[in-house]
Amino acid sequence: MLKFGVKSAVLGSAVYYTIDKGVWKDSATTSALYDELEKGVSPYVGEIKKQIPYELPPLPTNDRASYLFKHYWNNGVKATFSFLVDLPTHTSNACSKAYDYINSALDAGEQSVSPPIQENK
Repeated sequence: MLKFGVKSAVLGSAVYYTIDKGVWKDSATTSALYDELEKGVSPYVGEIKKQIPYELPPLPTNDRASYLFKHYWNNGVKATFSFLVDLPTHTSNACSKAYDYINSALDAGEQSVSPPIQENK
């Protein structure tokens, strides 16, 4: 329960912070926030580059980030609706397979039970 409470608090704080900073407002505000974030992170990235012998890729530009966000968002929407379109077929197939499996298990159970022995009177 404590773990759920901590996770909920972290998520709530993150949502509150993004709303407070204006991430969910108009695109001009979000673009200005991205520029501010890029300027704030740049000195630290420079220090990390000196300490780590690995070449870090540059931060994407606003246009590139916007394009990538739109691209992946659209792919997610397409995949979601493709799943919803195919859901009746998948459900029908799953029910059919479950029915066949249960039916075969019951048939196997009936075959393993020996018939009762009849006594001659």
